[in-house]
Amino acid sequence: MAFRCCYASMGQHKNVCILCNFIAEYSHIESLDDTVGALCFCGGNMKVLIRKECLHYWQKENKKISNFQLYFQIWFRQVLLKKFEIPYLEMFITTKCNLHCKHCSNLIPTLNNRQNYEISTLIEWLDELLSKIDCLYRLKIHGGEVFLHPRLAEFVAYVKNQPKIKSIRLTTNGTITPADNMLQLIARSKIVVQISDYRLPNITTQQLIDKFKKFGVRYIYLKDQTWKDFGGITLRDGNRFDDCNMKRCSSFYESKIYVCSRAAMMTKSGYIPDDGISVYLPKKQLRQQLKKMYGGKLSIACNYCDGDTKYAKDISAGEQE
Repeated sequence: MAFRCCYASMGQHKNVCILCNFIAEYSHIESLDDTVGALCFCGGNMKVLIRKECLHYWQKENKKISNFQLYFQIWFRQVLLKKFEIPYLEMFITTKCNLHCKHCSNLIPTLNNRQNYEISTLIEWLDELLSKIDCLYRLKIHGGEVFLHPRLAEFVAYVKNQPKIKSIRLTTNGTITPADNMLQLIARSKIVVQISDYRLPNITTQQLIDKFKKFGVRYIYLKDQTWKDFGGITLRDGNRFDDCNMKRCSSFYESKIYVCSRAAMMTKSGYIPDDGISVYLPKKQLRQQLKKMYGGKLSIACNYCDGDTKYAKDISAGEQE
């Protein structure tokens, strides 16, 4: 869609017209699809592409509102009000898991010491981050297997009441049915449970789904999913950040933010230098570092991983060792 500012005919600079600037930007992002190339943070105008990514999550929570209206809300806050907003973050609350997946993208089976993190510590880390940003469109509570954490309900009760967090996902491998009080806490809220489909023997996923329906828990069942084999942790012939879908999956692990969860675990296990962003940095510096990460400048791990790219072959999800 061609665009010409209404002020151009009067010889004035097009930036004078705020509304025209918005319409031009919206016309541009509407022409992009949701492929990794279109959402690439490293190309084009990074700020525009981050707003497009925010829209990706915000529209899932507001399906009755037009994309035009939703994007205007985002654009108004980020451009006119100068708000600093993050599209997505997945936060590890545990590295314990009851499965042993051969191709775990999070490298959980390689960890020597797995643990449930203290809820007070998790809240401290998240509070620190939220004090320095204005909005998080999607928080994914991550593991390991999250339902193994004995105090998960406390953390869920905290995050669901944070106004800066717009939507929440809980990920599970579908092997554990939570207690009724946990389901009551999740039900009819901004929380959606994401259930993996590993097609393993004796998995009670249908029982879990039936329980969710009974309590009114929103869920997504990733039926017939496939995984990618990210390969071994060896130096590649180039950095895979530009091509990788996982760069959309920023990870919050032990008070630092990484380009993805695999990068966090590669760092934890000592495979690569630590380029994580500490949430204890001063606000201005934290924001600058996050912009660098979105631009691919904090992606050491991407030199040692095939990621979700053309270099990685499709494999069966959840294959056990």
